[in-house]
Amino acid sequence: MKYILSLILSFGATIGLGAQNTATIQINSKELAALVRSQEGILLDVRTQREFQNGHIENAGQLNYYALDFKKRLLLLPKDEMIYLYCNTGYRSDRAADFLIENGYKKVYNLQHGIMEWERYDFPVMIDPNAQPDTDDKFEIKDFETLLAKNELVFIDFYAPWCGPCRKMMPMIDSLKVEYHERIPIIKINADASKRLMRQMELVSVPYLALYRDGHLVFEHYGIISREKLKGQLDAAL
Repeated sequence: MKYILSLILSFGATIGLGAQNTATIQINSKELAALVRSQEGILLDVRTQREFQNGHIENAGQLNYYALDFKKRLLLLPKDEMIYLYCNTGYRSDRAADFLIENGYKKVYNLQHGIMEWERYDFPVMIDPNAQPDTDDKFEIKDFETLLAKNELVFIDFYAPWCGPCRKMMPMIDSLKVEYHERIPIIKINADASKRLMRQMELVSVPYLALYRDGHLVFEHYGIISREKLKGQLDAAL
């Protein structure tokens, strides 16, 4: 597989815009694994450097989606190559893929559910020697089982530090944690730090909100939810 990291880390490309009829090709992890084995195209991880160091697909390049010059560097990729993009859940890479399509790229593939799905299928990841694993709000499988066993009711916010919707809801979740103190434990679980648990639960996206009673799931929600709706679920459980 051919990579052009030296190129995408340089500047000076002319950015030409123009809408195209081509659409991003959405693929799953098994399809990406087959494409990677074909040794054709460019594989690009659009997560942060820390995320990349803590586990990435072999031979992938890295370009930070949140960098101010991300779009400028992205357009240094050659238009005649197949380009495979991925992030954690597919959200950032999908938006990056759309940007490439809008700028005349025709062979752009997005790993629809990101590297979380890739790891769920136990496909290999490379971890850098200088990686700094995230340990905030880390839960192992046994920790999670103990949490459910010791609480009649427990509400869990599965989040990730890089997740925009997760960050948006954090103040609301924190305020509910105070409001429902001693009535319903509200626990945060970091998906990045709890990868074995994520694979066990087969979770491939965050935010994921879950309410358990006596160890059984009674409510779940993917994505952003309003404070009013979430309070309704918590009050109904009491």
